[in-house]
Amino acid sequence: MFGYIRINKMDLTFREFDYYKGYYCGLCKYLKENHGEISRLSLNYDITFLILILSALYKVKSTITEERCIANPLKKKMRIVNEITEYAASMNILLSYYKLEDNLYDDRGIKDKLAYNLYKTKLKRAYEKYPEKAEYIKGQLEALRKLEGEKSNSIDRVSNTFGNLMGEIFALKHDQYEENLRMIGFNLGKYIYILDAYEDLDEDYKKGRYNPFIDYIDKKEELKNKVDRLISMSLGMVAKNIEDLNLEFNKSIIDNIIYSGVYLRYKNILEKGCESNVQ
Repeated sequence: MFGYIRINKMDLTFREFDYYKGYYCGLCKYLKENHGEISRLSLNYDITFLILILSALYKVKSTITEERCIANPLKKKMRIVNEITEYAASMNILLSYYKLEDNLYDDRGIKDKLAYNLYKTKLKRAYEKYPEKAEYIKGQLEALRKLEGEKSNSIDRVSNTFGNLMGEIFALKHDQYEENLRMIGFNLGKYIYILDAYEDLDEDYKKGRYNPFIDYIDKKEELKNKVDRLISMSLGMVAKNIEDLNLEFNKSIIDNIIYSGVYLRYKNILEKGCESNVQ
C-alpha cells in the first residue's frame, strides 16, 4: 500500500535529483545502521517525501556526505541525514511492523510470517521513542481491519481511516503547523488507499479478498471516473495545505512531486502508459 508518492525525474535539474536521492539514501542507510538490514526492505518513496516536507518546514541542519553503497558500488552518491531522518525511520518501522501484523490476518503467507518475526525485534526502539504514534498507527489499522472485515463498500470510511493514520505521521509536533501537516498526511493517505484499491481490484476479486470497489468489478469506466474525481480532490487539498506552509527550502522538489510525479503516477494506473519518467 505504499510507493505512490514519486518524482518526475525529467522535470528536475541534476542538482535537485541528487538532493532527492540524497534524502532517500540517507533514510536507507540510517535504517540499516540503526534498525538492521531487514528494515531496508520496507523502504519507500512515501516516507522520503515526509522527510522532504518536514526538513523544509523546520529548517533542520543536515549532514551531507558522499558514499558508495551496494546498489552502486562504483560511484559515490550523496547522503543527507538530519533529525527528521531519525523520526521518518521510526515511522517506517512502525508502519511496516503493524502492516505485516495486519497482513497475517488476511493471507498468512510464509513471507509475511518471516518478515513479521524479524520486524518484532526492530519494533522496540521505535515504539519506545514514539509510543503515542505507535499506538495510534496500530489503532487505525485495527479500525481499518474491522471495516474490511465488515466488507464496507464506503470508500470514504476506509480511506479516511488510513488518512487519519498518515495524518498522525505527518504531524510531527503540536505546534502552529500541526493542522496543515495533518491535512497533508490525511489527504495523501486517502490518495494512497484509493489508488491502491483501484490498482488491486482485479487481483482481489480473483482471490476473494476484500476491496471497497468490488461492486464496480463490471463497471470499470464508471469506477475510473470516480477514482479520478476522488484523487483529484485529495491532491488538490494536499497542494493547498503545502502552499499554506510557505516553504522555501526543497520547494522545487516538493512541487515536482505534488504537481507532476504524483499526477503521472496515478494517471498511469488509470490510463495505463504515461509513467516512464516517474521514479
